[in-house]
Amino acid sequence: MKKKKENSIFKYIVIAAVLIIPFMYSFFYLKAYWNPYGEGNIDNIPVAIINQDKGDKGKALVKSIEDSKKLKISVVTEEKANDGLNNGDYYAIISIPKTFTSDMESAKNEVKHHAMITYSPNQKSNYLASQIINNVVNVVEKNLDNQVNKQIVSTLTNKLNEVPESLETIENGFSKLEDGSNQLKEGSLTLNNGITSLKENYSKFHNRITSISNGLTELNNATSNLSMLNDNMDTLITGVSTIKNGEDYFNSKLNAYIDGVQTELNYTNNMSSIIVQEICPKVMSGTATQNEVQLCGIANGLSTPSSNFENKNLITYLQDSGNLIKDGSSTVQNGIAELNAKVSGLSEIKPQIAKLQSGVQTLKNGSQTLYNSSIELQNGINQLSSGSNTLYQGISTLNSSIATAKDELNINVKNTKKELKKLDGLSNYSEKPVKINTKEVNKVSSYGTAFSPFFISIALWVGSLMMFIVLYYDKANRFGILGIENQNRIQRTLAYHGLATLSSIILGILLYFLLDFEITNIFLYFLTIIITSNAFMAIIEFLIGNFQDIGKFIALILLVLQLAAAGGTFPIETVTKGFRWMHNLLPMTYTVRLLREPLVSIQSNLLVKNLIIVIAIFVVFFTINIVMDIYKQKKH
Repeated sequence: MKKKKENSIFKYIVIAAVLIIPFMYSFFYLKAYWNPYGEGNIDNIPVAIINQDKGDKGKALVKSIEDSKKLKISVVTEEKANDGLNNGDYYAIISIPKTFTSDMESAKNEVKHHAMITYSPNQKSNYLASQIINNVVNVVEKNLDNQVNKQIVSTLTNKLNEVPESLETIENGFSKLEDGSNQLKEGSLTLNNGITSLKENYSKFHNRITSISNGLTELNNATSNLSMLNDNMDTLITGVSTIKNGEDYFNSKLNAYIDGVQTELNYTNNMSSIIVQEICPKVMSGTATQNEVQLCGIANGLSTPSSNFENKNLITYLQDSGNLIKDGSSTVQNGIAELNAKVSGLSEIKPQIAKLQSGVQTLKNGSQTLYNSSIELQNGINQLSSGSNTLYQGISTLNSSIATAKDELNINVKNTKKELKKLDGLSNYSEKPVKINTKEVNKVSSYGTAFSPFFISIALWVGSLMMFIVLYYDKANRFGILGIENQNRIQRTLAYHGLATLSSIILGILLYFLLDFEITNIFLYFLTIIITSNAFMAIIEFLIGNFQDIGKFIALILLVLQLAAAGGTFPIETVTKGFRWMHNLLPMTYTVRLLREPLVSIQSNLLVKNLIIVIAIFVVFFTINIVMDIYKQKKH
C-alpha cells in the first residue's frame, strides 16, 4: 500500500516536471539573456586600452568610452594587455598611438594625418563579444570623425568669416582706387585738353616756322646774289684796275699818237709842199703821169683847208682833239680814281658779305633743321594727342569698370556676409549633422521580449516531445490513460491535449510574472500560447503515435530545422538559400509570428492570418490523430 502511494506521488512529480519543462526551457534562457546589451550586462565585457598618446585627446577618448558604459575598460600597459588578450582576461585591445592628439589636430594644418586607433579583438574567446566591441569601436570612430569634422568646419568657418574683412579691405582699396581713378580721369581730361590746345597752337607755330624757313630761303637766295655781287665786285675791282691801266696806256698812246700825227702832219705838209712844188707843175704842163696827177690832187687836197675843221688845219684840229681827249681822259681818270676809291671801300665790305652769307647759310641750315624737327615734333604731338585721347578713353573705361567692380564687390560683400551667417553654429552642427529620429513601429521593450516568441515555441515543442517520451513510453504504465498500453486512444489524445493546455497556461503565468513582459492583450497572450501548444502536441502525437521511434527522430529533426529556419533569431533573409525555402513549410514559423502579436503589438491582418494557419495545423493533425485513433480502436 505504501509502495503504491510512493508510486502515485512519483507519478505526479514526473507529470509536474513534464508540465514545467516548457517553462524551464524558456525561462532560464530568456532570463539569462533578457537584456544582454543593457547597463549592468554589456559593461561587464572586459577590454584593455593601451593609451600611449602624448596629448590630451587619448585621455578624453578613454573617458568617453568609460562614460558610454558599453564596456569594462582597463587602461594597462602593452605587455599586460597582450598577456590578458591571450589568456582570456580581455576580449579585445584598443591601442591609442603616441601621435593621436597631434594627428587629430592636424586637420587644421596644411599637412594632415589620419588619427589611427588599433582595435585587436580575440574572436576565439567569444565571437559575439568581438562583434559587440566592434560596434562600440564603430561608434567611437564615428564620434571621433564628428570631432574632426567639427574642427575642420570650425577652422573653415573661421577662415571664411575672415573673407568679408578681406573683401572690405579690398572694397576700401577699390574706393581709394576709384578716387585715384577719378583724379586720373580728370587729369587725363586736362592733359587731353592741353595736348589738343598744344596741337592747335603748335600748328600755328609750325606755320610760322614754315614762313621763317621760306623767308630764310629767300634770304639765302638774296645772299646768293650777294655772292654774285661779291664775285662781280672782284671783277669790278679788276676791271676798274684794268680801265685805269688802259686809260693810262691810252693817254700814253694818245700822246704818242698825237705826237705821231703831228710828225706825220709835218711830214705830210712837207711832202705836200714838195709835190706841189715839183709834180704839180708837171701836171700843169701836162707831162705828169697818172700817179703824179693823183699825188698832185692829194697834195692840193691836203693843202686846202676843209670846212669840217672850220678853216683850221689838221694839226690844230688834232691838237684840239687831243686836248679834249686829255680833258676827257682826265675826267675819266678822276672817275676811275673815285671808282677805285669806292671799289677799295667795297673790298672792305667783301669779308662782311662773306660772313653774312655764311651766317645766312648757317641760319638757313638751322631753319631747315628746325623745320624738319618741327615736322617730327608736330607728328609726335599728333601721336601724343591720339594717345592722350586713347588714354582718356581707357581711363574712362577703367574708371567705369572700377566703379562697377566696386558696386559688385559691395554687393558681394553684403551677400557674403549674409551667406556666412549660415555658418553660425555650423561647427557644432557638423559634429552631428544627422540626428536619427527613431519612430519605432511595433516597439520591442527588450532583447528578451523580442526572442520570447521563438523560445516559447521551442519550449512548447520540447515540452510536448518530452511528454510523449516520458509519459507515453512509461514501461511501468504508471500514467494510466497517458501510457502506450491505453487502448482508448481518443481518451489518450484528449488527455495529452489537456496536459498541453495546462503546461501552456503554467508557462504563460510564470513567464508573465517572472519576466518583464509588457503584454498587449492578456487574453490573446494565453490564447496564442494554448493554440501553439496544442498544435505542436497534435504534430508530435501524429509522428510518435504513428511512427514510434522514427517519429521521435523526425520530431527532433523538425526541432533542429525550425531552430535554423523559423526566423526567430536572425532574419530569414540572412540564412542560406535552402533554409529560406524551408521557412514557409515549418509550423514554428507561424507560431513565432502569432506569439509576437500579444507580446509586441497587435496587427489585425497578421494576427488573423497566422492564427488561421496555426489553428489549421492543429485541426488537420488533431483530426488525423482522432481518425487514426478511431481506426486503430476498431481494428484492435
